Amino acid sequence: MRIILLILILISNFQSWTKADDIRDLEVEGISLGQNALDYFSKNDIDQNKSYYPNDKEIWRYLIILKDKQYDSIQLHLKSKNNEYVVVGVAGLIYFYDEKDAFSICMRKRSSIVNEIEQNLVNVKKSDDERDNLISDDTGKSYVQAIYFDFKEDFSEYVKVACTYFSNEYRDKTNHPPSYLRVALTSTELHYWLKEKAF
Repeated sequence: MRIILLILILISNFQSWTKADDIRDLEVEGISLGQNALDYFSKNDIDQNKSYYPNDKEIWRYLIILKDKQYDSIQLHLKSKNNEYVVVGVAGLIYFYDEKDAFSICMRKRSSIVNEIEQNLVNVKKSDDERDNLISDDTGKSYVQAIYFDFKEDFSEYVKVACTYFSNEYRDKTNHPPSYLRVALTSTELHYWLKEKAF
């Protein structure tokens, strides 16, 4: 049985998680690692809306804006294999537009999600709270605050629950919201590709 991440704690009709020892048992908006994205979206739409990283095109991103769903959007990382678009990463995003309280609201949501995951992924290692500056912001004022649930000893396969804070200066240049929440499933393949080839 697959598990719906994040969504369940944000709605009143709460449904218990199933215990999971394999990250492929988890899903975001019904999509899991290893699945074929063409089962959900048209090839034409994916091809017209894909975006690439600077140094390698083996894996690409596809962002889907959602309506009347638990997430505002989902982002897929995809790889072409045997006439399929294989999902190597999937993330759900929720945007917070209240300028004054956006990040604190995001962090409260993140705390609830982390607590729920911690109670159910009992055999998965939880990281400390990690804070990193956002690379794309030259001012150094934007940052990501994340907790990871690691499925492998080399930390290459994980659930990441993170809030991103954008500084006013960076938002003026990029039109980002003040903050957003990201719940992501990352495969070992995507992890090492991002680390070694993407940039």
